[in-house]
Amino acid sequence: MVQREEDEAIRDALQSESQPPQEDSLGLYDDPDAGDEVHRDPLLHTEQHDEDSDAEIIPDVQVAPSNSQHAPVDQVQITPRSEFEAPLNPRQVYQDAHPDWFGRIIIIMVAILHAKHHVSFRACALILHCVTTILLSLGILHPTQPLPTTLNTVIHHLDLHDRFTIYPVCGHCHRIFPTDIPTNALCSDCDSRLFKPVSNRLFRMVTGRKAQRPPPVCAAPIQVPSSLLANFLAHGDNEAACESWRSRTVKPGELHDISDGEVWRTIQGPDQAPFFSGTETSQELRIGVTMSLDWYVITHTVFSMYRAENLLVSFMTPGPTEPTGAQLQNYLRLVVDDLLQLYEEGVVYHTPGHPEG
Repeated sequence: MVQREEDEAIRDALQSESQPPQEDSLGLYDDPDAGDEVHRDPLLHTEQHDEDSDAEIIPDVQVAPSNSQHAPVDQVQITPRSEFEAPLNPRQVYQDAHPDWFGRIIIIMVAILHAKHHVSFRACALILHCVTTILLSLGILHPTQPLPTTLNTVIHHLDLHDRFTIYPVCGHCHRIFPTDIPTNALCSDCDSRLFKPVSNRLFRMVTGRKAQRPPPVCAAPIQVPSSLLANFLAHGDNEAACESWRSRTVKPGELHDISDGEVWRTIQGPDQAPFFSGTETSQELRIGVTMSLDWYVITHTVFSMYRAENLLVSFMTPGPTEPTGAQLQNYLRLVVDDLLQLYEEGVVYHTPGHPEG
């Protein structure tokens, strides 16, 4: 009887987290059963692949012809948020990941194996299942406080959610469209198909699994600067560093950093007064943002003049070729509109130094 109760406790512990929490979305990681194909996910690249020979086109999601009655879909408009809550404290996230110190180490190890060494979802789940079974059998792990048994749950526990949103993009003109656009929509500029045809693989037809939403033909991850700044200000001493220019001693004729330059001292704010006047209240933080665009892979030698952790990547354009100057405006429009919101109206950030905002 005792052995049976222990076996049931172990089984219940393993099954208690077999499903990820439903209140949050993990973006690219929504489907743990397909997790080992995440590196070939069409959302992550735009390489062309031949359709499977057993593919069956689903009629109700076929691309509508250009003369259809479907209303044209406008480009995406990202509405800037007026307030951002303080991001979770990393130390507190780590402490809350698991009650036991060895449980936290195992969770961190699995996350590193996946992020750094590309260990698949199923392999991570297998590691967690085996370790949980061993620790429960040895009596080291209490059945009421099991380890996560899926990578999805590890991502939730460590707050490793996506920090960007993936938007469908026209592969020809690079217009950007909302994420909830119908899968039969066409680009309003060039009538190009935005989504790949849905195919039912033989496995899905045999198992009866419903076909998933088709991936975009082309897609791009985008996060506007106002959202990126929320995490930037909560990291390390960034908030204090952004205020350090106020207390610096400036010597005429000597240039030591960007705040000594002519643009910094003369640029005007929305009220026509100097933007960096130094007379703002302690509750107001004014930040200068520089923009750059690069087409090659960032290595340890690229951007050596910047600190990599302070780079805010707002978007990545899809390949395999560079967008033209006109096509690039579709991406820059979203960034510039957001910067204008920051410049003209400002945004409330709840930071470690100013938790009240």
